[in-house]
Amino acid sequence: MKNQAKAEAIENTQGVRPAMQARSLQKRHDLLKAGRKLLHTRVLEEISIKDICTEAGCTVGSFYSRFEDKESYFDALIAESCQELLMSAASQFDDRNWVGVEGKLICDEVVSFLVGIFQGEYSSILTEAFIRESKGFIESTPMRDVGFGFITTVSKPLLQHIDSTVHPDPLRALAFAIQMVYGALHNARLRDAGPIKFRTQEFETRIQNVVSRYLGIKS
Repeated sequence: MKNQAKAEAIENTQGVRPAMQARSLQKRHDLLKAGRKLLHTRVLEEISIKDICTEAGCTVGSFYSRFEDKESYFDALIAESCQELLMSAASQFDDRNWVGVEGKLICDEVVSFLVGIFQGEYSSILTEAFIRESKGFIESTPMRDVGFGFITTVSKPLLQHIDSTVHPDPLRALAFAIQMVYGALHNARLRDAGPIKFRTQEFETRIQNVVSRYLGIKS
């Protein structure tokens, strides 16, 4: 089911040609995996289609039989990554797993999940996606969908712990808190200007405390 969801997310992307056979799916997987690896050391503008094909062990013809161009390829890479993130969040924040757990711990885990995304294997893809969106290259991206999906997912275990006397609309407050975290992490990922360095426990802890205080969630 998970692989099917990822395949559908990719094939719903404009410029991606359907992969009907297992061999074709594997080639597409290899090409997308290659892009992820290359983005760890270079920005998208520096990566050519030939670079992607060389890394994947595929021909340029194989690339064009699956993707219209590099733009549609990267859109597919974003779609695949966002689908994976949503599935991971749905598994981790299944409200059945958080019954009886204090709100501060749930809130801290939500922030840790987001920090992990921006520090881990998805960080370069997310950075490129935000840059493309901010420059107006595309009107809508799966990034917005994953943001809304993440809010819906974490609201199930967390919403009841938000202080409704401070926030009459707890869901809106949660959405704004996650929006703030997104912005802080994106800025830190790009610049890491300090005073507290991005890849430190202190950075994560302070973000956790800011979010829990804003939402009125007590320890």
